[in-house]
Amino acid sequence: MSRSTAVAVRPNWPQAVVVGLGVFMATTDVSSVTIALPTIARELDVDLPQAQWVALGYMLGTASLMLFFGRLSDLIGRRRLALVGFAIYGGFAIVSALSVNLPMLVAARIIQSVGGSMLQSTGNALMVTAFPASMRGRAMGLNGSVVSLGLLAGPIIGGLITGLLGWRFIFLLAAPLGLAALALGAWILKEDKIPESSARMDWLGAALLVGWTGALTYGINQSALRGLGNPLIIAVLAGGILLVAAFFWRQLRAASPLVELRVFKVHAFTISIGIGFLTFIGIAGHVLMTPFLLQDVMRISPATAGALMSLMPLGAVLLALQAGAFVDRFGPRIPATLGLLVMSAATASMLLLDEQSTILDVGVRMLVLGLGQGLFMSPNSSSIMGSLPLSHIGLAGAFNAWMRTSGFVYGQAAFGLLFAAVVLSFEGVQEALQAPFEFARYGYWAVYGTAAGLFLVAAALAATRGRVVTPASL
Repeated sequence: MSRSTAVAVRPNWPQAVVVGLGVFMATTDVSSVTIALPTIARELDVDLPQAQWVALGYMLGTASLMLFFGRLSDLIGRRRLALVGFAIYGGFAIVSALSVNLPMLVAARIIQSVGGSMLQSTGNALMVTAFPASMRGRAMGLNGSVVSLGLLAGPIIGGLITGLLGWRFIFLLAAPLGLAALALGAWILKEDKIPESSARMDWLGAALLVGWTGALTYGINQSALRGLGNPLIIAVLAGGILLVAAFFWRQLRAASPLVELRVFKVHAFTISIGIGFLTFIGIAGHVLMTPFLLQDVMRISPATAGALMSLMPLGAVLLALQAGAFVDRFGPRIPATLGLLVMSAATASMLLLDEQSTILDVGVRMLVLGLGQGLFMSPNSSSIMGSLPLSHIGLAGAFNAWMRTSGFVYGQAAFGLLFAAVVLSFEGVQEALQAPFEFARYGYWAVYGTAAGLFLVAAALAATRGRVVTPASL
């Protein structure tokens, strides 16, 4: 007789705090380190493209391993995996801080990403099981608020620490935080009740999964820098596509597949993943291009531009919990659809900005965009987490995190290519980002118009989604 993974009878706030700490560390990581890259490049005597591997190595490792660890957590338990994640993250933060050259730092960051991936892939499931099923929307609202706070705080924390203490202290301060979370987690997190099953880890499938997610993430990310015609990029993307085909071939034939493809027959799960993926691709366009619009076109200082960009995650924090509570009572359709429509309208209004626009013009748009994001995130995450049986909640949580990360990575590369292609199509323009605004405006219009369209498509899909009922089994 099998046992199911239990959810709490009443809210387990200590567990929610520990999980939130792990999610916060993982989401602040890349943004806090990215702000320090120019300083790292100077001190380690490397150029900026080389220094970018400090952030890119971590991002590649995280994106490549999320789904693997999500499935592994369903087999061995989320508590165990989260504790290992805290230990790896905190331990290799120390190694990162003590690195004497770039190869050592990048290697430490890649290993640290293994811990970060464990934390992100288990965070959603541990947060859901800390609350009764009737509070799943609020649990996802809390998780979404922590993610938004991490995105909001990352650049601020990274900038302050780098300016006051130096870049190494970003890692030195992360280390005791991770190790403290390990101690708290060992004390607070409850043992998982793992279903008794004959399922085993599909190691070949896992290798293929890590291979194709890593290859596509690297290829698409680097295509914005090297160009789609670069031989290395062509080879990496072609290899990634072949590995995708091999992975699905393996999943159809494995006795215990890593990803049971029948999960995609669950309408609420598949459509929610698709909606989220489209949405985070659109958000990536904002995060990539808006800083250039603010600084290069409107001549706003970097500090002010950063403050304006922070209004987007701030808006998300303000509404995420309320949207989650609404979902628990009425379902995800209304808040998710409304949030996406608000995001589309705010993005379309970016087309009106030019050299004469004011800080207030930008600030209102960023805040409204964030409010729409807050309305959307909790309902969509709740749909993903509630659409699969509890025996697959780890995989559902990993898909939720992977969707966000991959959409962001792929979106930045795609919008970078789109902007460059539009601006460079004008005769005499050699550098897209250096082009006069009379030409660059068409690139910005292409980015914001496409992002607004993606949000509209996602809203149309969200409007078809009804109340989610958790199945007993697949």
